[in-house]
Amino acid sequence: MNILNLRQLIAAIAISGLWAGPASAFHIVIDPGHGGTDTGAVHSNIKEADLVLKVANKLKALLEKNEKFKVTMTRAADRNISLPDRVKLAEGSKADLFVSLHANAASDQRAKGVEFFFQNNLPPDEESLFLASQENQAVLNSMHATDDTSNDLSKKGDVAAIVEDLRRQNRITSSLRLTQTLTQTWENDVRSSQATIKQAPFYVISKTSMPSVLIEVGFLTNPREAKRLTSADYQSDLAQKIYTALVSYKEKVDKAEAKTLN
Repeated sequence: MNILNLRQLIAAIAISGLWAGPASAFHIVIDPGHGGTDTGAVHSNIKEADLVLKVANKLKALLEKNEKFKVTMTRAADRNISLPDRVKLAEGSKADLFVSLHANAASDQRAKGVEFFFQNNLPPDEESLFLASQENQAVLNSMHATDDTSNDLSKKGDVAAIVEDLRRQNRITSSLRLTQTLTQTWENDVRSSQATIKQAPFYVISKTSMPSVLIEVGFLTNPREAKRLTSADYQSDLAQKIYTALVSYKEKVDKAEAKTLN
């Protein structure tokens, strides 16, 4: 690579935001999964779409009380919104984080706990792959042969391709750091259900360019967990834990940026 290309690379990285300083407000997109005719998982008259919207609204209220955060919801009511539209909204808002909320279901009623999913380079396990395929099926049925959100790096210059790869690696690393922070928040509360980190090719966390996480807040098919999930107090507790983790994550980002600038 010659000096000119190196200078172009440095300039492009700066423009890409990888070296950006702290923003005036940390912008988070909250994505309550499903909605409208797409109810998501349904068990014992509990609809996934309704449940996650309640948790999302509680989380939104917490974040809006903190002037360090800005919040955008992909949906604020029980309505249909496609997966590509959710991604486009997040991209258009130039958000710093994307948090998608869902509720789980399993054939084994003993399955329980909170699960955090992020996109990385490793092949997913079969269970995670099946779960992702269920969530993605609606978009797979509706999408045309071409995907206007995909990037063909072969058509880009060398500098742009390198920057794209740096951005992707930065997103993956940041997404993992976010999921680890969420897990630690759950582990610090002995009353909480078990929490695990997994990875799977969910559409919304694969297509967004910012760090992202998909949270399965619990299993509707587990009788004890389903009862808790319908409780307003437990929904508030879930929102509080997510909020605490987001505050902690932002503090880590701020420290890392301050160290880089110094």
